[in-house]
Amino acid sequence: MKQGLLAALVMLALSAAAVWLNLKRADSLASLKIDWTLAPRVLPAVQVEPPAIRTLTATISAPGVVEAIEEAQIASQVIGRVVKVAVKEGDRVAQGDLLVKLDPADAQARLDSATARQNALHAAIDQAKADLEKARRDLERLRDLSTRRASSSTEMADALSMQAKMSAALERARHELTESDAAIREAREYLERTEIKAPIPGVVANLDVEVGEVVIAGTTNLPGTVLMSIVDLERMRIRAEVDETDIVRARPGQIARVYLQADPDHPIPGVVDRIAPKGTKTGDVVTFQTLIDLPSPSALARAAMTTTVEIEVETAENVLSVPIQAVVHRRRKDLPDTPEVRAWAARDAARTRSRRSYQPEETRYVKVVFLHDPATGTVHARPVETGVSNERYVQILDGLTAEDRVVVGPFRALDELKDGDAVTLEPYTASPSEESPPPGSDPVPHPNTPTPPPSPPAIASSSK
Repeated sequence: MKQGLLAALVMLALSAAAVWLNLKRADSLASLKIDWTLAPRVLPAVQVEPPAIRTLTATISAPGVVEAIEEAQIASQVIGRVVKVAVKEGDRVAQGDLLVKLDPADAQARLDSATARQNALHAAIDQAKADLEKARRDLERLRDLSTRRASSSTEMADALSMQAKMSAALERARHELTESDAAIREAREYLERTEIKAPIPGVVANLDVEVGEVVIAGTTNLPGTVLMSIVDLERMRIRAEVDETDIVRARPGQIARVYLQADPDHPIPGVVDRIAPKGTKTGDVVTFQTLIDLPSPSALARAAMTTTVEIEVETAENVLSVPIQAVVHRRRKDLPDTPEVRAWAARDAARTRSRRSYQPEETRYVKVVFLHDPATGTVHARPVETGVSNERYVQILDGLTAEDRVVVGPFRALDELKDGDAVTLEPYTASPSEESPPPGSDPVPHPNTPTPPPSPPAIASSSK
């Protein structure tokens, strides 16, 4: 019975504690004050400027490597031991200057042997001429005796045979002399090749030979010993790898700018010379080798340096343009039904029929710019047609006038902007590319001069 009474008391205490806690919570809620004051909605801040007349140049970019237009790999044409290296790495040489000298002993012996054989053949020809002359005299003598019946037919036949034999011996000696002349020319050329000379003017590079080494001559299946390279640094070019998506816009004769990785702040002027007719595939990327001539190469340019090449593929002069970030894309279904949008739809329908595209109009993206209305403080989307662009500006072919107030930034605001949105204007900061007004001219207020917008809608907020 005592245990039951204890349990009842515990339950009563717990119930009392629960009632007390609920009363405390009620008092706390009663003391809570809600502030129903309306707080203004934060409007996006944008920058506005009118379209401007500019000259725009579209470029394509590609990596490249510096190389010499003329570069000669120097190798020996004969086998021999090096007895002299007449140059050092980096030396400037003229055409015909001595680079390396090989031991000429073997070549000189070959020339001496050929010369001795030639001298022997000259003596053999003289002997053959004398023998032929004697055979002719003997034959004439036998003919005289034959008229007096003092010689036999056998003697006459032997004399004729001897004359023919001496004539053939003389002819053979003459042919051997011709062969000997060729052997002498070959031996003399072999001797001359022991002195390796510069085939072109330039600078010595990749020197890889020392006195005492034995060099070998190259054959069809075995390359010879490459001793050095001669590079003409006065005539340089760039071998660029242009992507297949850009190569259709490149043409020989186009102007290019070359930026050395070692000196990116000073571009080198160049001209497109040749474009490979066949691409090179590396992985999934197809590129086309494009040669860029450098009429005035930089003194810093060295063969094998890496570069970035910009090729001017199209230029539009004195055209209406806006900053490139001002042109954004919106779905057709998100735009109002204005005359400008209907005109875009008509043009797009014609293009769609020509390219046989069946994508629904409402899901297509439209290039638009947002125009600021200072009277209402709102922005409105207008479709535009674009043309040539560079890294900062894009040409407007249709859709804008020079008096329009175009929203040009910031990017985050443009990315979220919708037709009809109310905005505020950020103070305008002139970009370095804009020209200053002439001295004495009246200052013209920029469209970014803040204009008080209409009272914005409000939202409720609460605070403790």
